[in-house]
Amino acid sequence: MFERVKNVFCKLKNKCPAIVLHSGMIFVFSQCGAVINFITNLLIVPKYLEANDLGLIAPVTQFVAFGALPLSIITNLVIKYVTKYEANEEWGKLKSLVRDLIVFGIVTTVLTSCFFLFTSNSFAVRAKIDSRSIIFWMLIYLCVSSWTPLVSVLTRAAQRFYVIAIMGLLTPLVLMLCSIFLLPIFGFSGYLVALIASVLINVLISGYSIYKYLLPHGAVYKSYFQDVKPLLKKYLAVFVLGGLVGWLWAFIPPFAVRNFLSAQDSAGYFFVKRLSMLPFYAFSSMMFILMPILSMKHEKKESASKTVKGTIIYTVCSGLIVTCLLYVFSPFLFEYVPQWREYSYYSKYIWIMSINVTLAAVNGITGTYLVSRWVFKADWYRIPVSFIIITMMYCLFGWGAFRNVLPFHIWSFIDSIPKDLYLIIYLLILNSVLGIIINVVWCFVIKKNPNLYGDKHFV
Repeated sequence: MFERVKNVFCKLKNKCPAIVLHSGMIFVFSQCGAVINFITNLLIVPKYLEANDLGLIAPVTQFVAFGALPLSIITNLVIKYVTKYEANEEWGKLKSLVRDLIVFGIVTTVLTSCFFLFTSNSFAVRAKIDSRSIIFWMLIYLCVSSWTPLVSVLTRAAQRFYVIAIMGLLTPLVLMLCSIFLLPIFGFSGYLVALIASVLINVLISGYSIYKYLLPHGAVYKSYFQDVKPLLKKYLAVFVLGGLVGWLWAFIPPFAVRNFLSAQDSAGYFFVKRLSMLPFYAFSSMMFILMPILSMKHEKKESASKTVKGTIIYTVCSGLIVTCLLYVFSPFLFEYVPQWREYSYYSKYIWIMSINVTLAAVNGITGTYLVSRWVFKADWYRIPVSFIIITMMYCLFGWGAFRNVLPFHIWSFIDSIPKDLYLIIYLLILNSVLGIIINVVWCFVIKKNPNLYGDKHFV
């Protein structure tokens, strides 16, 4: 029986394109995980947490996500080297790179933990947290989750897609089981412990898989610094700025709702955000493996245009279908599910937010194509635009630091703008649309002048 299954898989592997086979495998497991996540976050969690605690989930998790920022920036910068060294079988350089990333991760985890302890009181006041135990578990969650960028990048770059598929199912399963046992007893703190357990199991298993992958290649450690040095000088700034702006976009929207609007609004935003992510599950598996596929094609000097166009078409079509379904059925769902009934007012925001999810995915695909070719000219336009919009979002809700500087009629206009979730969603859409326009323009530019852009190491 096992041999028969193995033979079928080998035939599919030989006949199907890599992106179809691997994304299909990840799709099946991730969709099972998505169902489990749906049950956990939208049925189990609302059953045991009140509106005040529900609205706290997004600000807390996104705030501690800055702990993963340093490793995320560096791993995104060197992922091309992981792919390059693996393709050229330069195992000594690859093992040295992984070793140094681990050391860097230890150092940055300590530093970000200190920064968290320094800023936690200010955050707690604005996020309306009155429990010290929540701050403690936030710190533990920061330390554990800071390693996820490293294991994620290495498993993708090493093309350990079966591990990614298994983790797509196991991680939400651990979260669900822990939530069932811990939420009734410990409330919001129990949810944080459940998150810690789910992330920890992912880091440990993925890390062990990478270790097993590198172990047979008993190459002597070899320096890679001369390869990395020119690109660190050239691109480190854009990666740091891009990482910071990306974190702000994940943190500011739920934090602005929590800080400036009511507890009911922040809980409603929790439902809007979770349900509007349903289109993402339709194309998440394909997007997850897009970077290593495009990078490998670029290394082999193969055209990636068909892969990119096909991914965009599939993303847009599947996203629009799910968005239409949400537009029709989300009001009925809120009336049907007892845990959601008191938040039915917020169902009208879901389909609009899901449009942004699809647009953000297209933005990500075009951006991934440029990064796979090591082209970052677009970032110098997209990053300032994103920073201006995210700053505008926070200021429009009433932040008065500039009230004594800017003319009175400007603040009169700002005060006249309705402060609700529509404002958040429209600014999110604006950012995605402008990002797509900038990326597409640069895709056409490098298509006409392929040798003028990108780094000489990779073009």
